[in-house]
Amino acid sequence: MGNSIQGSKQYISAAVATLPANAAAYAALSWTEIKQVGNMGAIGTTVNGLSYPTWGDTVVQKAKGMANAGDPTLEVMRNSTDAGQVAIRAAALTNLTYASKTERNDKLTGGGTNTIIYNWGYVAGPVRPQGGNEDFDVEVYTWMFQALETVVNPT
Repeated sequence: MGNSIQGSKQYISAAVATLPANAAAYAALSWTEIKQVGNMGAIGTTVNGLSYPTWGDTVVQKAKGMANAGDPTLEVMRNSTDAGQVAIRAAALTNLTYASKTERNDKLTGGGTNTIIYNWGYVAGPVRPQGGNEDFDVEVYTWMFQALETVVNPT
């Protein structure tokens, strides 16, 4: 069974954060919802593939290299008074790290909990695409995650 992204929410930690140790430590942070999110890029980890051809082999030797925790973009319909957008704009002006919380709208039962995806890193931006007459005024931020994501599955 598939779910759409509709009803999902995006949050930023209300204050500068050091890397939380686990899901409970992430959950204990204070969060500010970033409203009017239109799009968020892919989140998750990619790993560099290493290869080394040796003289005596007919198959290239391969190994896993460094992991990249992701650099997703977050697009919002600009709102100068939304507390979450104010917070992410301020975070983007610093060289400090903030936590990210993505909440899906996918709980399994009426009283269950949604999937929560936590991460942590730097924020850059905003970039402001100009667009045309019928485009919305948007800002695009980039999260530069510095840790593997922590996922709490729905109940």
